[in-house]
Amino acid sequence: MLKVAWLGLLTVLCLTEFAQAQGTQASRQKKRPPPPSTPSSNWTGLQTGATGGNSSLAQNFAEPGSHLCIDTGLGPVSAGCVESHLLFSGHPNSPTFGGFLGYRAQFGLAVLGVEGDLSWKHATSNGTKTVSSTDYYGVQHTELFQGSMQQGWDASLRARGGFLLTPSLLAYGTAGLAIGEVCDSFHYSASISDPESWWHATASGAGASCRFRPGYTAGGGFEMVVADGLKARIEYRYTDLGSFSANVPLTATSSSGCWGSFVCAGNARIDMSAAFQTIRLGLGVDF
Repeated sequence: MLKVAWLGLLTVLCLTEFAQAQGTQASRQKKRPPPPSTPSSNWTGLQTGATGGNSSLAQNFAEPGSHLCIDTGLGPVSAGCVESHLLFSGHPNSPTFGGFLGYRAQFGLAVLGVEGDLSWKHATSNGTKTVSSTDYYGVQHTELFQGSMQQGWDASLRARGGFLLTPSLLAYGTAGLAIGEVCDSFHYSASISDPESWWHATASGAGASCRFRPGYTAGGGFEMVVADGLKARIEYRYTDLGSFSANVPLTATSSSGCWGSFVCAGNARIDMSAAFQTIRLGLGVDF
């Protein structure tokens, strides 16, 4: 009987110890931190969308000098005969609207892709300047230059790359090739005369053109998931369409024909540069 009692007590103690061990193990398992979550993989695939924002344009044009100058063959009669440098620059602002299409792939926390876009804008820089002088011999010189530059649509093909700050927030950079439409319109006229005689001469010309200018663009921004398959972005980009020149043919006349090395025909060369900065908001749809 005593042996049976001891055997029962020993069994109870073993069961109690086993239950306590199981409880301790369960408690430790509850306190163990959960494994880190992996980022969402919904950043891979095609995306298209629309953008809108503001462009600040940098447009410069200059007429280095196309004045009339009397030369008798022994040197200029007009003292110095210095060309006028007529320079204009403008920074107009324009709203911009457009769309984009691209593909990207996610590699862990990195997102890489390629994207193209097409945008519209319209901003013009204008300038008018008159330069008048009278030289040592009393010969009067006058130059008038009027010009305008306008930027229209632009497009780009770019690489994009960035890192996920959170599973739903991407910080990225972008750079690539750009092309844009630049239009210009110019008028130049000059006159030179001697008030003490009947002699005078004039030169004038005008021109207008539109051209497609290649360049580069670079910038960056942030993109965030706002709903399933829908992402919003904010982006800054700088685009440079380079420097270029245009020639405006001039027609010159004189009351005495061509005198010395006075040119009766020539051209006014216009030096230009075009660039712009843009801040865009966009909304994209994933496929």
